[in-house]
Amino acid sequence: MVVFYVTKLTYKSVTLPFLEKNQMLNTFFNDAMHELKTPLGVASINLEMLEFRDKHTHRIKGALRQMKVAYEDVEYFIKNERVNFPKEIINFSEFLRDRIRFSSTIANVKKISIEEFIADGLEIYMSKVEATRLVDNNLSNALKYSHPNSIIKVELVKDKNSASFSVEDFGIGIKDSAKIWSRFQKEDTTRGGFGLGLNIVLKICQKYAINYSVDSVYQKGSKFTYKIPLYKELLLDNIG
Repeated sequence: MVVFYVTKLTYKSVTLPFLEKNQMLNTFFNDAMHELKTPLGVASINLEMLEFRDKHTHRIKGALRQMKVAYEDVEYFIKNERVNFPKEIINFSEFLRDRIRFSSTIANVKKISIEEFIADGLEIYMSKVEATRLVDNNLSNALKYSHPNSIIKVELVKDKNSASFSVEDFGIGIKDSAKIWSRFQKEDTTRGGFGLGLNIVLKICQKYAINYSVDSVYQKGSKFTYKIPLYKELLLDNIG
């Protein structure tokens, strides 16, 4: 009986406050998403309807695309534990080229060149939502931490049974590459963001058995590499 009351007291004093704070955090994120979705959509649609284009509209478009990446990170963070994102065969070569085109607007604002070497016809099997989060977070981080007038290298090649996808920048680098995968962790708080991106990437890597690594030198740049199982190899494994 004493053990029961001690356990109950411990639950109330330790577990309940944690659950309440977690619920408050989820409520905050849901409310924030609701408030942001409509104005973000309205701004994007009206910008596309403008009949003229100049450097100012280009910068606005770049800023809106940065906001879209952040918005989709928070949306995925809220939904991923209760939503089953359907998997499909993705031509990752074409998919990656498309995501680079999406990010090119942001790159142009900072006068950053994206150099790409992408092998054709590499297919993977995952949800497009999670493939987008994997790619967009890496491109977004490379752009965020690169210096103006620098370059970013994006590579996709076949490596044995994997599609080896890497993003390399020559920006500020990382002080502690072990901490960056933690939720809400940000090395440079002055550059914005929620600190969710690489934690989301980590969870996706764990879900799809993607081998991931980072090679970084502080003040010189970083290279993130992901070895994603190829669809044909997965198919053969299932047959075997």
